[in-house]
Amino acid sequence: MLTFLCAVFVVGIIIMVGKLRRPNTTQKCAHIVVLGDLGRSPRMCNHAIQFEKHKFNVQLIGYAESKLGQTISNNNNINVSALKPFPQIEGLPAVLVYGLKILWQFGTLFIRLCQLPKPDVICVQNPPSIPAIFTTFLVAKIRGARLIIDWHNYGYSMLALKHGVRHWIVHLCQKYEFFLGQLADINICVSDTFKQNLGVHLIKASVLYDKPTDQFHILTTEEKHQILMKMSTKYSYKQFQGKLDDSTRFTSEDEKNNVTYVKDRPAILVSSTSWSEDENFTLLFDALKQYGSDDTTNLPSIVCIVTGKGPLKDQFIEQVEREREQYKHIEFCFPWLDADDYPLLLGCADLGVCLHQSSSGFDLPMKVVDMFAVGVPVCAVHYDCIGELVRRDQNGVIFQDSHDLSDRLESLLRGYPDRCLKLESLKSNLKNNLSNENWSTEWETVMKPLIRL
Repeated sequence: MLTFLCAVFVVGIIIMVGKLRRPNTTQKCAHIVVLGDLGRSPRMCNHAIQFEKHKFNVQLIGYAESKLGQTISNNNNINVSALKPFPQIEGLPAVLVYGLKILWQFGTLFIRLCQLPKPDVICVQNPPSIPAIFTTFLVAKIRGARLIIDWHNYGYSMLALKHGVRHWIVHLCQKYEFFLGQLADINICVSDTFKQNLGVHLIKASVLYDKPTDQFHILTTEEKHQILMKMSTKYSYKQFQGKLDDSTRFTSEDEKNNVTYVKDRPAILVSSTSWSEDENFTLLFDALKQYGSDDTTNLPSIVCIVTGKGPLKDQFIEQVEREREQYKHIEFCFPWLDADDYPLLLGCADLGVCLHQSSSGFDLPMKVVDMFAVGVPVCAVHYDCIGELVRRDQNGVIFQDSHDLSDRLESLLRGYPDRCLKLESLKSNLKNNLSNENWSTEWETVMKPLIRL
């Protein structure tokens, strides 16, 4: 009897696997997996768009917490398949809740990947690593698909920020990542330094640099006026409100629809963030407290825009509110924008700040790529491989601490808006060195040969 039941079980498994491996249609299919908010995963959304251009039916799988751009939401060949988030559980030990969350994520992701049409490729973002890589690896083997791991960072290094490098879960995650990375069919990563480190751990990877999409371009004065007006009206941020109906604090429009800059406008400083542990926002806030403290001669006031959302956002906003009197010449704005409005507001900035320090030291911030594409120079905090992206005094500056950042801001903005020669030099370099490279051409060069299109 036991032998009969085992035989039935084995036959059932064979039939199920055979069904899961059977193509539903003749069209190629790609599963793009993010065990996080799809709206805050622009690189994976860009993958989806590129696969669709190559006639794939694309299933974009993750948490639908933020609104996606029209390029995806209006595309009939890209289906957003939202996962159910882990429910809030109170009164249980943190370790038990963490274990239950992993089981929930594994189960919901595994079932969803098996419900969807059979994939030819599964492309998963890492991190988060647990259980995303294992789940996608298992489904890829069951359904006969090739697994692509897109290494944005190391998951274990992110865990180390919270638990310390010697914690057992950090060591376990490290071994888990490197083992499954060796089993993947294709590995891609975001920097050459990252590629070299993956090679040390016997993982052969190709570098797919982040590049801007067509949404990012240098704005005209009219485009800037339109988005600044939208910030004042639709988003109701008083930091942008002008004295007249057709004006903002930065631009004005006359009766003939000619747009000009307001002469005594503040400078716009922008920083894009996921509000996570590998971005030290204390650096920026301390620097802005020091800004103009010794000499305000020819220094403009600043409207500091910090876009994005994440786990530490509320904490820092509360801190800024408590310390409001310490910011003598600074106003803050913390918007979360529609995906189509973000590139436009970014293009209005005079200067960008990047506080990404990289838990691993190997990844490069996509936000800097976006800023360069709209002609905005960047002040970036130093870490090992940032020089692959930010070149000193060519497209930006690199700083070490809050005092250094404050000095850089004063140096670049002194004489604003008409006599800040160093800032204008950086902007001019960016405009003169704009290349024809974009995400599409980079993807065609790197990914197309890897997946043998």
